[in-house]
Amino acid sequence: MQHFAMKGSTAAILTTIMMFFQVLAIAAAMELSTPQAIFMFGDGALDVGNNIYVPGGAEVGEPTRADQPYYGMDFPGGTPTGRFCNGYNLADFIAKAFGFEMSPPASESLPKPSPTKMEGFTGFNYATGDAGIRNFTNGDITNPLFYQIGFFESTRSQLKTLLGGRKPLNYFLSKSLFVVGIGTMDLFPDYNPYWNNPENDNQTEVQHLISLYGEALTTLHALGARKFGIINISPIGCSPIVMAVTHGEDLCNTGMNNRAQEFNRALGPLLSDLRSKLRFTNTMGMCWQGYGTPCSNRTEFWYWDIYGYMTEHAANLTAAAFYGGRKFTTPFNFTRLFAMNI
Repeated sequence: MQHFAMKGSTAAILTTIMMFFQVLAIAAAMELSTPQAIFMFGDGALDVGNNIYVPGGAEVGEPTRADQPYYGMDFPGGTPTGRFCNGYNLADFIAKAFGFEMSPPASESLPKPSPTKMEGFTGFNYATGDAGIRNFTNGDITNPLFYQIGFFESTRSQLKTLLGGRKPLNYFLSKSLFVVGIGTMDLFPDYNPYWNNPENDNQTEVQHLISLYGEALTTLHALGARKFGIINISPIGCSPIVMAVTHGEDLCNTGMNNRAQEFNRALGPLLSDLRSKLRFTNTMGMCWQGYGTPCSNRTEFWYWDIYGYMTEHAANLTAAAFYGGRKFTTPFNFTRLFAMNI
């Protein structure tokens, strides 16, 4: 576990935050107690539809939306759902590993206030495509992390009423899982001007991002979260959109990958040599370019689209490793996390 900068009761928080990292291997299914609910925060890797509801406009531009064919082509019904994927995404497979049917619903898709009853309540997903840790990272066309936490705070108030007070609320939240996967957009020079100055030091900005991340987790802890799954940054320099602009199809952008590595070192053990762990025929290209017809062999691709979002198959393998894997999770996988009485 990494001890990065946090305000507040650092010792209490660090003993309960369980950090998990994006992995590329299959883990054996293991019996696991089910959390009361799952609350998800992050960017497009976990978004199950919030991007559709984010307003745009002439002054701020239009958000990136997963509401067109062929997004969702392998999802039940075969229509776009707001997931940046051909089918179920990482959020869904994490939830499935705990026995849920799929990810909890996108918070923006529901009437306010929500929830209105506890029956059937499985949590909410606040993750939004293109979201960052910093508020200014695409802040006009997405829901940054601190906005998402604000939405959860409203949910919490509603839950307190439905559950009958603070004590049952705190128990409910302590037995729930909080999944956070964010930071990728903050490392892109298009969205964070800090990276456009070659004289700037990577580590300085990364530490600032980690400090903000710590504040966000501290806030969630203060609101009742006790069990966290924190997803690290993937090799952003190897995403199709970066390689298409910079080096072509076979070379990654080393500078951008270095930023991701700096970020991951501040979160926990770094996954090195990612490509060697993949069980895919094509780990560099994408299945769908955003136009035309997607590839037919979708289980052989890691990347679904040009933005670097995973295919349904890749998301399934990643979630399986969170569930029971040992090699790429620290300090505990999900199995051990929910066996602990914390």
